Amino acid sequence: MKLRRLLNIWLPVIIVAFMCKDCAAQQSDFIVLRKHKKTLQSFFSSSNIELIANNQFYSGTISKIDKDSIFIMQYDIRRIPTNLGVYVIDTISALQYPVYYKEVTQITRNKKGFDWGASGASLFGGGALITSVGLATWLFTKKDSRYYAGPKLVVGSAIAAAAGYILLKSNKSSYTINKKFTLQYLSPKN
Repeated sequence: MKLRRLLNIWLPVIIVAFMCKDCAAQQSDFIVLRKHKKTLQSFFSSSNIELIANNQFYSGTISKIDKDSIFIMQYDIRRIPTNLGVYVIDTISALQYPVYYKEVTQITRNKKGFDWGASGASLFGGGALITSVGLATWLFTKKDSRYYAGPKLVVGSAIAAAAGYILLKSNKSSYTINKKFTLQYLSPKN
């Protein structure tokens, strides 16, 4: 009877205590990427981010944002051979890098949908290769030879290379921090 009474009283208290141990009491600081006055993206702790600051590339998870700095956790993951001769993917080390938010020069965009930049690169590379080979056949083979590339092929491949170059340059993969795109540090403590 006493055990039942103790369980009825203390069991809910213990359950509530364990449920509340992971609850956050206060919101942490965050960084906002803005285009003019419009918010494009917000970065909180536990957000994934790729950025360039001080001419160095950082990629990882934000562990915390505190006192105008972004703390990025980067993991060194490698394939390690085991005694059985198979490879296992293992985390070698985890390093935390502090980055002052005003030193950030570029932030990589989230990739959604079809990647026009990759298609442009393929089109540019293939067009440039076929154009150069076609021009080389004009220089080193006779006009009536079966290896001579026709003008339609060379002009068509040059147009494909130009279209690929335009696709490649029009696809922006990152935000460059300047007058147009700005980072703003926000703290709910203020």
